[in-house]
Amino acid sequence: ENVLAANKNVRFLNSRYRNNIFRNLAIFYSCITASSKIILHGNPVLYYFMLFPFILKKTYWIIYGYELGDLTQKKGINVGEYINSFIKRFVLKRVYGHITHIRGDSELANNRFKSSAKYFYSPVYLSNVATNCKSETIHLISSKKVRNILVGNSTSPTNNHVDIFNMLLQYKEDDIVIYCPLSYGMFLDYRDEVIRIGKELFGVKFIPLLDFMTIEKYRLFLSDIDIAIFNHNRQEAMGVTVSLLALKKIVYMKPGTTAYLSLVERGIKVFDNTIIKNGELYKDRDVSVNICKIHEYYSVDVLKKSLNDIFNYS
Repeated sequence: ENVLAANKNVRFLNSRYRNNIFRNLAIFYSCITASSKIILHGNPVLYYFMLFPFILKKTYWIIYGYELGDLTQKKGINVGEYINSFIKRFVLKRVYGHITHIRGDSELANNRFKSSAKYFYSPVYLSNVATNCKSETIHLISSKKVRNILVGNSTSPTNNHVDIFNMLLQYKEDDIVIYCPLSYGMFLDYRDEVIRIGKELFGVKFIPLLDFMTIEKYRLFLSDIDIAIFNHNRQEAMGVTVSLLALKKIVYMKPGTTAYLSLVERGIKVFDNTIIKNGELYKDRDVSVNICKIHEYYSVDVLKKSLNDIFNYS
């Protein structure tokens, strides 16, 4: 009740959506007709948007990345999947704008949905904002005895943890500790498999993180990481990536992804994770430029300005 009182302008749609469709439609319609702009997050309510297609010309879609997966119609697709795919295409093809900090995702969305939505840059959330962008210290790791290595960010199979483990096998006898955050996400069977394989390959040097941390505690944890390795095929883990870059950490990512390319194009130093196989994991890398670059693109001021520009755009 206290939460509701403090957020009196927030309206909630009742789950399950289909079981409460008439009440939810009434709430949804009253909100969209009173709004000059609509910002869409994720897929769950897309079919509400389809019922009122006239609102799509004032709808801005925040692209998470997972929505840009393979849209081809595969054999054996059931009726429900076909309907969901149709609704997704219908709505996302007609939105007015894309909100993202990765231009490549906007371009990919326009290509996939054959649309012409405008691109609006924004870090979007406070989780994508770096709070410590002032130091100019160069981060060198070669003199540290034990290297703390972060692998992945969640239980999602899109982390491709095992591929990273295979990259790291040649270093297993070195003084390393591998930390694997597995508290976030719903893929529990995959999580258990990652833990099993991690312990089998690296023994006590593998530490799965199974409990949520406060943001303050997590940032403190990240400050003690030396190297982070990500292997996602799409935009993912960008909040933690930005935080690591602001902390002058060495970050390896999958090359060719929209996330990797967007950072490189801005002059931010991230590294191709395939070079780990060549014995270059510990190579000294001057990442001092990342401090000013992260501040330029991912500061609180940039977030405020970007949202203000979107809200006032006409």
